[in-house]
Amino acid sequence: MIVIVMLVSLIGCDWERGSDKETNVSVVTEEPQVTLAKNMTAHQKDRFQMFVARVVRDKNNLTPETIRQFWELVDEVKATDEEVATMKDLLAGPIVLYMKFFFDDALIALSQGVPYKSPERAEYEQHLKSLHAITDDRIRQNDELMAQIAAREPLLQGGAAIDELIIRDAIINVNEAIRSITILFTRPE
Repeated sequence: MIVIVMLVSLIGCDWERGSDKETNVSVVTEEPQVTLAKNMTAHQKDRFQMFVARVVRDKNNLTPETIRQFWELVDEVKATDEEVATMKDLLAGPIVLYMKFFFDDALIALSQGVPYKSPERAEYEQHLKSLHAITDDRIRQNDELMAQIAAREPLLQGGAAIDELIIRDAIINVNEAIRSITILFTRPE
């Protein structure tokens, strides 16, 4: 499970190689340049990110109380349906939806022994770029990771190569996170 978390961190965040630290992964979230809602404070943005992170990390955090608090915050900032959809793209897209495309492609790359990028992932990268949620440099780094996976090279110095079982477990976890995010971003009646 730790390998999956590390791989997800590598794909969605900045990372460094060859560090003397215990781990080479630094979890630095890319800050979107798009304003989520006109009346939103930095504290409110942080709260939205916290809600998403909690339900992605553990589906047991997706309680009726969490959903109620999330939607109270949506109402507090007077976010429109379009802003809520953008928020979902910005907060969840780079974390979860992009991971789904990446891991699906990783299975193909691993089986074929060559890097693979599906049209869906390429299209979603362009969508995330339009939201300023991913950079060309991050896309290049992810392409390099895909090449390492295809070549069955370790992603971290001194680590093991990613195998099919790890990728399939990651896909299961990503699908679970997608379900949780979908529930969180669906207004209760």
